[in-house]
Amino acid sequence: MNKFLPLILLITLPVHAHVGIATTVPDHEAVIDQAPAILRFVFPGEVTITNLRIRPVSEALTLIGNVTTVRLPRNRIGQSTAFGTEIDLPIPLLGPGLYQVVFQVRTVDGHILADDYTFTISDAD
Repeated sequence: MNKFLPLILLITLPVHAHVGIATTVPDHEAVIDQAPAILRFVFPGEVTITNLRIRPVSEALTLIGNVTTVRLPRNRIGQSTAFGTEIDLPIPLLGPGLYQVVFQVRTVDGHILADDYTFTISDAD
């Protein structure tokens, strides 16, 4: 047996990369005419969303209202079941303004990723 075979096998094993956010609806920095009923996340790999908050903010990203913690679906022992590569989450009705979505995900290999993005709901009246 080749004495380097175990090393060769180790080198060729797949490596799971950290999963970053791919796309969202509303999109990053989007200006939309009406409040969304859901937030959609599309990731390049499977993740579980473990925390999601929506913050009304100023242009300088300073909090200017109450933070909304989005209620995630959970299993019977309290773990988030918001899992997959495409995740849709219902959110409460939002009024016009700038919002920062702050979220945390856990990848299938256990890494934690925290990220955020903003979108604006215009005053269409």
